[in-house]
Amino acid sequence: MKIFAHRGWSAGENENTLLAFKNSANADLEGIEFDIRYSTDGQSVVVSHDPATSMHVLELEEALLFLSVTHLELLIEFKEYTPDLYVKVGEILRKYNLEERTTLFAFHSVAEKFPWENRGKVKLGIIAPYPHHIKKYIEAYHPDVVLFGWATKRERTLFKIIWSVCSLPRIFAKYPHVKFIIGVAFTKKDKVWLDTQTGLYCCTADFPLL
Repeated sequence: MKIFAHRGWSAGENENTLLAFKNSANADLEGIEFDIRYSTDGQSVVVSHDPATSMHVLELEEALLFLSVTHLELLIEFKEYTPDLYVKVGEILRKYNLEERTTLFAFHSVAEKFPWENRGKVKLGIIAPYPHHIKKYIEAYHPDVVLFGWATKRERTLFKIIWSVCSLPRIFAKYPHVKFIIGVAFTKKDKVWLDTQTGLYCCTADFPLL
């Protein structure tokens, strides 16, 4: 199972920053996950989970310029969608030859607007609440990646119980063309448990793991 840095490196004031990306590149990780949206003035694409209010927010172009010379796979979440935003992101990815190691993904309300029938070299993914909607989303969109949210302690406990009953490995085997991802591991115990599961492509994780 591969490990991708969540929001560049970790939650908090350093998330989605160039410093976080540099930490990820220097660590023993395979990939990086981060969020994008338009800047508040609509003039640029920025790396930010929430609407960007700071003048020092990282621009996507600067981030991709740095990431283009690393080995990291990219998992980029759209926090909003317009056709123009999608085109701009694609142009920057092509500029830095990052299309083939990038997956663009989002929650369903945003991902349903993706150009699924014309995705080109970039892989597209969708967040699917587990165990609901997995088959529905896969058969409707044929995503390259499906991500399951695992954000709170309660969700993690329920996930493990449901997993033991519903057997996700059978789903993985049914859709071998789909890469399945868990987000987010917060503790070393999370990682150890996930590492024993068969069929997961990767998990995203905050660092350092507690």
